[in-house]
Amino acid sequence: MMNKKGVTLIEIIVATMLFSVIMFGMVNLYLSAKRYVLHSRYKNTGGQLGKFFLDPLQMDVRNDQWGTNCLSGGIGCPVNQTIYHVNYIPNYTINNVAATDLRRVILTINWSEQN
Repeated sequence: MMNKKGVTLIEIIVATMLFSVIMFGMVNLYLSAKRYVLHSRYKNTGGQLGKFFLDPLQMDVRNDQWGTNCLSGGIGCPVNQTIYHVNYIPNYTINNVAATDLRRVILTINWSEQN
């Protein structure tokens, strides 16, 4: 019997294929985690901008300015904000509350996530 001390071509091919499959899985795991972190960052920024967009509206709750402000006519509402090349677009929905003189403001913030 011969005693071989080297590796054969088939062993090298199998080891290379196994290494490739493991590396492919690791790269996919990294990319998925990166996408999740970016999505969370965009979502968190959108929440913080919601506060930024709604805070100035507190000053508009005055009877002497009621016809010319964001809450009554949609005039002068805070506009789009761009942060790190992502454009956050606010959309205000203003409704009257039944049987009261109150108004309900719903703020929706839209953005496009970069891949």
